[in-house]
Amino acid sequence: MGTYRGLYDLHDAYRSDYLKIANHGFIANNRTAALVGIDGTIDWACLPNFNSNPVFDSILDARNGGYFKTSPVMESNVNQYYEESTNILITEFVNNNQVILRLTDFLPTSSYSTITFPEIHRLIEAPYSDVEVSIDIKSHFNFGSGKTKITRDRNGYIFSCTDDTLGISTNLKLKKGNGNVYSRIKLEKGSHEWIVILSGVRQIGNVRQYESYTRLEETRNYWSAWAGKINYSGLYYDHVIRSALTLRGLFYDPTGMMVAAPTTSLPEIIGGERNWDYRYTWIRDTAYVVEALSLIGLKDVATKFLYDIMSIVQKDKKVKTIYPVNGDSKLEEKIVNLSGYMDSIPVRIGNEASEQLQIDQYGSIVNAVFRFHEAGGLVTTYLWDFLIEILDTLKDIWKLPDSSIWEFRSEPKHYLYSKLISWSAFNRAIKMGRELGYSAPYRTWHKIREEIKNEIMEKGYNPDVKAFTQYYGSDQMDASVLRMPLTGIISAKDPRFVSTLARVEAELKNPCGMFIRYHSDDGLKGHDNAFLLLSFWYVEDLILSGRIMEAKETFENILDHSNHLMLFSEEINFNDCREMLGNFPQAITHLGVIRAAIKLDEALRGK
Repeated sequence: MGTYRGLYDLHDAYRSDYLKIANHGFIANNRTAALVGIDGTIDWACLPNFNSNPVFDSILDARNGGYFKTSPVMESNVNQYYEESTNILITEFVNNNQVILRLTDFLPTSSYSTITFPEIHRLIEAPYSDVEVSIDIKSHFNFGSGKTKITRDRNGYIFSCTDDTLGISTNLKLKKGNGNVYSRIKLEKGSHEWIVILSGVRQIGNVRQYESYTRLEETRNYWSAWAGKINYSGLYYDHVIRSALTLRGLFYDPTGMMVAAPTTSLPEIIGGERNWDYRYTWIRDTAYVVEALSLIGLKDVATKFLYDIMSIVQKDKKVKTIYPVNGDSKLEEKIVNLSGYMDSIPVRIGNEASEQLQIDQYGSIVNAVFRFHEAGGLVTTYLWDFLIEILDTLKDIWKLPDSSIWEFRSEPKHYLYSKLISWSAFNRAIKMGRELGYSAPYRTWHKIREEIKNEIMEKGYNPDVKAFTQYYGSDQMDASVLRMPLTGIISAKDPRFVSTLARVEAELKNPCGMFIRYHSDDGLKGHDNAFLLLSFWYVEDLILSGRIMEAKETFENILDHSNHLMLFSEEINFNDCREMLGNFPQAITHLGVIRAAIKLDEALRGK
């Protein structure tokens, strides 16, 4: 069994016609993922890959989008949980304290990256009594730009639109409707049925041919074996394991690249334009995840990801801001004709940030290798030579204005965070290289390191506001400064950082311990909301400041704001601390969970 957080009343699960973002689970197979609502609806799934167009997308258009719904006709409450140490999701509908319907959802997962099952398997069970069940399936190809044809097959149905197809294999008797297939069936006590969703098929086999029970056992064994390699037994264990499993599920194994989230355009503010496609690889995010996985003993996994990053960057001969996970999709940003989650438009595919200069991407790679080295990973001469190439580029570009970690769509500036991570890269490369006994231009690196630090202290600190500010010459606060003590450039107890932290707390923090990133103009309409990664950086700052019990209280409060499955989105409503916002689940939030949990565990144990 998985973690039980109590029953949910489906009457409270929706906002208008949309299931709340938090009321979803996540299934994955290291090629793609799907969101499964607590009401039994799969309302987002891209098949066969993360960056494929969705086949189910009603989370972005409740009226016209595609979905896969299964629920009891009888009114019920819901319990949803993961099988322990897996990404296999169970949804149970409960009436009068008895489970009347159980759904088991998974994407078949294999340890062989060349083997793919672009399928969603759903097991439908009536464990304790007869139950009447409603089933409704609608596919939505190319964001609704073409007409979908439905063809009956003796083993199910095929949805098709130009070259795209989606098959449904089941023994259940479904009916063809107006753009959908549906049925209302009676399951007898103790009985079960499978529905298998198949991508890119021309014909459908009998549901038995897809060997769902075998695939389920293989998937169960895969995730359990992977989780069993995690070397962590400290406090907040359940959250660390769930975050690690979530991060692992966001990798695209054939290339080793990783999506920031499996969704696009879930809004950072309801009704606003801050809606982005996160189904791409940010080198920064992947590097942070390598760092987090190294901290929990997953050196073999981190090794593969690091060397995959090295291979891709060397192939392109430069560090790009964003990469498609499989090289097939375009990065050009476009708007598609969907109404958006809660009418939040535009709905975007592609990402304009791919054209930006974000200098911290370079330093993030070096930081990841450094943490990998600290965890006992093998830094070969090949990897070391790669870092020399990265730093050879960074020594020239760190002086340039850029678009910052926050990808501002305004004029580039000399953002402090970009300079900070550049300093960290040279500082850690010097330390790591000397420990390994490798050759490098240390004298040059040392000179650049000192130059960056002196510049940050001189131009990044504004004595009039007694704080390190967003960019050189600014009087605006930016919560990214929370990472300064974590790099070692300044002590958390240094008076300049103490006063900086006080300003950040006063201007950017809410009573829940959550932070808005900034108040300055970023070239976009509408305000920002609480960016959750910042809360975990704050926890680490509190630990370094000696405010350990305050760090514990803050961390546990943020964990309480995860959903029923211990999953996080990118943001939470800054004003009420309740509503999850942004793409979901978000990699960078979950790596923050792992880092902060480990640091807090060490502090509380006096290590």
